[in-house]
Amino acid sequence: MNLHLRSRTSLPLALSAVPVVAALGLVAPGAAQAAASCTPDVGGTGLSASVVAHDHQRISRTTVDATGCDIGIYVGAGADHVTIRGVRVTGAGYQGIFAEKVSHLRISDSTVTGNAYKTVDPSAPPLPGSGVRSFVGQAFAISLFGVSHVTVQGNKVYDNGRGGIGVMDNGPFDPGARMEKQNPAAPLVKTSWVKVVDNDTWGNYNGCGVVAATQNVDGALSHITIRDNRITGIGFGAAGPDIGGIVVAADLPGSTVTRADVAGNTVRDSFEGGLIVNSEAPGSSTTGVYLYDNQVSGNNVGFLEAPNTAGVITFAAPGAANNDTRIFRNTITDQFFGVWSRGDHPPTLSANTIAVTAGGVPVSLG
Repeated sequence: MNLHLRSRTSLPLALSAVPVVAALGLVAPGAAQAAASCTPDVGGTGLSASVVAHDHQRISRTTVDATGCDIGIYVGAGADHVTIRGVRVTGAGYQGIFAEKVSHLRISDSTVTGNAYKTVDPSAPPLPGSGVRSFVGQAFAISLFGVSHVTVQGNKVYDNGRGGIGVMDNGPFDPGARMEKQNPAAPLVKTSWVKVVDNDTWGNYNGCGVVAATQNVDGALSHITIRDNRITGIGFGAAGPDIGGIVVAADLPGSTVTRADVAGNTVRDSFEGGLIVNSEAPGSSTTGVYLYDNQVSGNNVGFLEAPNTAGVITFAAPGAANNDTRIFRNTITDQFFGVWSRGDHPPTLSANTIAVTAGGVPVSLG
């Protein structure tokens, strides 16, 4: 289970058109170690960004080539009601699109590719829990940390170095900031009312395809919808394994995830389990996570959370709980374990179609 302790990653392992930048009025001159079109230290994260959004802004039908910057598009505190549509984001060292401490954001019909290949760094100290060597705790192609009323819909997210779409809380630990920039006195910022819908993800190495997970002690996520997405694993690349999967997790002590719907997704050939619900620390819990109408096949090829391939995995550590987890009307094929569950309060199952491989077990509860 070490893969999912604190860090949702796995193994240690500038706008190109300046006139567009000027027209948007988004990018200030850079500093040392940043490209000329990068704004340094956005939001106090210690990271630079090619584009910095402002409130009520619409960014559409352009290409953000963030080569030399850490972030492609940064949407930070105070930049509410931002729309990103029909944009191609590529070349960022850490995060393609990074939104934190904002509300009413929409990211749609965009392509996020070729980002986050600098986040795993052998020169960095290992992160607590995962051991991944990185200067930041988390770095997804699309990172949503401490946000509310956000929709991510109809995007293509592929060929990124550390995961696809990440939904997390914020606070004393800012998952997207450099480790030396963390502020133990910062208030908790929960994440709520987030929809991740109708996206295609593949080839996002060293991190989950789609994940909603707490990252702070007593942190909270609520009302999360992950629906009609297509996550397709492609095995190993030069940067590591394509982890894939959809994860809902309470990772830190006292943290909670309440009311999450994972429905209508197609998840195939992931290195980890297809659908995962985890409570991993004392006092952590998930409540009301419903997995339904999903198509799941050929997942957990890395035997990461279960001892063989598995379609759906639920796990609660001692002192943690998965409450009211429901698994229904799913089609699960080409798995040794259809459903593999460990911990108190096993899930409720009904009307699933499960076809296992030779010698396999449709449902394993323990």
